[in-house]
Amino acid sequence: MKQIFLCLCLLMTTLSAVAQELPNFRLNLTGGYSYFTATDPNENGSKMFIDNDNFKKYNRDLKWGLNAEGNAHYLLNNGLGFGAKYRYMRTDVPETDLLFDAGNDHYGVVNVSEENKIMFIAPSLMYALWLEPTRKLLASGALSVGYTYLESAGTVDNESAMFSGSNVGFQIDLGVDYFLTRNISLGFGTGYFYAKIKEVNVNLSENKTQLPENVQPNLSNLKLNLSLSLNF
Repeated sequence: MKQIFLCLCLLMTTLSAVAQELPNFRLNLTGGYSYFTATDPNENGSKMFIDNDNFKKYNRDLKWGLNAEGNAHYLLNNGLGFGAKYRYMRTDVPETDLLFDAGNDHYGVVNVSEENKIMFIAPSLMYALWLEPTRKLLASGALSVGYTYLESAGTVDNESAMFSGSNVGFQIDLGVDYFLTRNISLGFGTGYFYAKIKEVNVNLSENKTQLPENVQPNLSNLKLNLSLSLNF
């Protein structure tokens, strides 16, 4: 992570030497799909659940979620922008019967459901660059590092449980905008988000529980979004 951060900062510093006429203020609203890269309950060698069709559907539903975000940046003429990001992510699974290994060649069935909500708020460093002379296409990249909050709730055989936790997370964004008018642009963007929750509050308890490394929720995900931007 440190190497990625240093390389991006160096690239932005190098490119910032080129002056260009850009909007002074940019408000960007975007939404789309997130693909979570680490959701399999059987990873890390636990092999708790039997890998049948129900389990595959459960894991597939967890991998895909919706996200929405808002970005606000003040841009300098050299392309650098300073601002803030808010992102909301959600992924859930309806009630599903999963087959599990109870040991000694015995198997059981458990009915489970799950809902995860993730909120990310952070200061953001941005770089923007016109891609052609008519100033219709604008490329942008951003790095945001800040506060991540996870709230996860679910049921196991109709018994409900929930936990929440927070940690530092980071987001890398890349996007391209097409300007419909001088002030309004549409675009698409992609990006990578990373955060790992190391301790949680279980069932609204005020006491934090430290999680073993192999069960810490990994919130890593890729996104593909459409966006609307106001540029002034």
